[in-house]
Amino acid sequence: MKTMLTLNRVSALPIFVLTSFFQLHAQPARVVVDNVPDLRACVSRPAGPPLVCALRSSSAPYEVSGEPITIQRADTTVEADVQAGQTPPMLKRTDGSMKKIIWVTKSATNVTIQNLQFDGTKSITPPKDSHYFDISAEGSDIQILNNYFGNSSFYCVYIGGSHVTVRNNTFGAFLSGGETRTAPGLDTAVKAWGANATQFTVDGNKISHYRGAMSITNVPNGSDPASASVINNNTLYHNAICVPDCGGGQILLGSSSNIKVTNNSINGGWNENENRNTLHSYGLEIHDTSYVYIGSNQIFNNSLSGIWVGNGSHHITIENDNVYENGLNGVQVAAGGRLRPVSDISIIGLKSRHNDQHRGPGGPFPTLPRFWGVMIQNEGPQSVCIQTDSDLEQNARGAIFAERRGGYSLSAACPRPYN
Repeated sequence: MKTMLTLNRVSALPIFVLTSFFQLHAQPARVVVDNVPDLRACVSRPAGPPLVCALRSSSAPYEVSGEPITIQRADTTVEADVQAGQTPPMLKRTDGSMKKIIWVTKSATNVTIQNLQFDGTKSITPPKDSHYFDISAEGSDIQILNNYFGNSSFYCVYIGGSHVTVRNNTFGAFLSGGETRTAPGLDTAVKAWGANATQFTVDGNKISHYRGAMSITNVPNGSDPASASVINNNTLYHNAICVPDCGGGQILLGSSSNIKVTNNSINGGWNENENRNTLHSYGLEIHDTSYVYIGSNQIFNNSLSGIWVGNGSHHITIENDNVYENGLNGVQVAAGGRLRPVSDISIIGLKSRHNDQHRGPGGPFPTLPRFWGVMIQNEGPQSVCIQTDSDLEQNARGAIFAERRGGYSLSAACPRPYN
């Protein structure tokens, strides 16, 4: 009788109430596929309830040619269907004219791509065409999680929309039989560009053997720390394979704003590089960028300076970073000549040691002052504040070099231009 009473109560509810109840408690539809045409058909379903398109594990890559796998609908997940001990399935570009493997269009929201592998097949694509992506994330609220990327044609992940999260991926390697094997990419692992690429998160990734790990350019995101983009807890190694005169930072921030770079390990792999005497590599490069917080990073073994800040950059806080065993200087503040002056830069609690590693006579920038904890080239009066709790002495030339008198100040309490 108790069961009958419950059923009667439910059946007595209006139809629209019952419909709303079951919609709220319905699980996403999950469709398992074992070929690319069925995967395309799955993600192309009409708009509706949440949908999961799961690609079955396979001993052979899934070859993708012609048009990209295009996601336009909201609330869509593309993931691996993998049993214990199986290798995640791989999507492999086999068409040199196909510029995107997966394309999340501007109209798509709440999309997740996870637990897959992507082979960009750089050998079949033009080497300098920057319009090649493994995943192009142009919609909003997109999550790219726990994937492997290798042999990338140019960019692995392109961020062109808002609130994109790139987390716990491995770039520059594939997974097979429980072991990883190196698969270097061509240019950059993560690229964010344009006015729509705001409030992104790049967190917990492993990136190795690219020309650069991350390139963030032309992303205006205001100055409110509450809406900052975040680059956090990533492990970077040997992302500078291009020589000579094509250097940059493993992380490049250019013509952008409102970014926090925290708790990353940025290892240039310089001492192990066969081109160590001609390699151009900064750990972190900040070019014409404002409202940046750099905190608690380990930046080491880069052929040039650990951190480069210059050409009009302003409102930069560098705090509690450990910058060591780089080949030029710990922190380099660059202005003058063709580079516009910087302003409002505070260096707080910096540990900058042994940035004096041997470089051969053919090393880059032979005329620059080198082997300092902080090296400053700037025209602005006291535009750089160095807090006295910083540890800068243990470099071959000493703590601070200033090319122009009045280029910096020392203080027991520097202001925070940005948190």
